[in-house]
Amino acid sequence: MFCEKAIEIIRELHRMGDGQLPAFNVRCLKDHGEFEIDDGTIILLKKNSQHFLPRWKCEQLIRQGVLEHIMS
Repeated sequence: MFCEKAIEIIRELHRMGDGQLPAFNVRCLKDHGEFEIDDGTIILLKKNSQHFLPRWKCEQLIRQGVLEHIMS
């Protein structure tokens, strides 16, 4: 099971290329409500809350001004 997960992560990193991270820290800029990620976890996006989210799941919310990428 661990090996399968490791292989999956490596494949994802290869698809990303260009030094892009598969997930990153974000801060919520305004209340947005519940947000479900791939594993079924529900996250409450509330103003000033911080989360570590998969990159592709939060890119649109960043463009909409709901989240900001935290560079740390």
